[in-house]
Amino acid sequence: SANRQLKMEREVHQQELADLRSELQNVKIKHERNVQELMKLLKQEKDDAEAQIRMLKMELVEEKNLVKTQCRQLEKIKMECDKLTEELTQNEEENIKLRRKCEFVKQELEKKDKQISNEEDNLRRMDEARLQFKDQLCHLEMEQKSILTMIGSEIDAACEIFSRDSMEKFKVILS
Repeated sequence: SANRQLKMEREVHQQELADLRSELQNVKIKHERNVQELMKLLKQEKDDAEAQIRMLKMELVEEKNLVKTQCRQLEKIKMECDKLTEELTQNEEENIKLRRKCEFVKQELEKKDKQISNEEDNLRRMDEARLQFKDQLCHLEMEQKSILTMIGSEIDAACEIFSRDSMEKFKVILS
């Protein structure tokens, strides 16, 4: 009975051992799968990291080129700024000269303005005289018209008188 019990216990232990071995095998397989998955993930992350490093290096090269270009542009801008500063100084000097000249011209214009106002007064007086002469001319034209109308009517009357006499003379000549 002890042998049987021992045998049964051995079978139970062997069964447990087989189960444990099977479980160990499954755990090893799972562990290997996990390790392989981790290796794949690590390789993928490594590839991603290398790709990102390459991209960052390319960006760095581009940024360095951009910095060089911007430095050149900055130098050009500095040179242009110096030129503009020099031009500004020259323009300010010319501006001062022009202001002086402007003041001189302004004084001259004031003198001429006074002359023009005097001439405008003369023109106004001449314009008033012209208007008076125009009124007189209109008045004379109206008188001339009335005189010519009167002369025309007198000529018409004289022509009518002559024409009456001429018909009688014409009749006498025909007869």
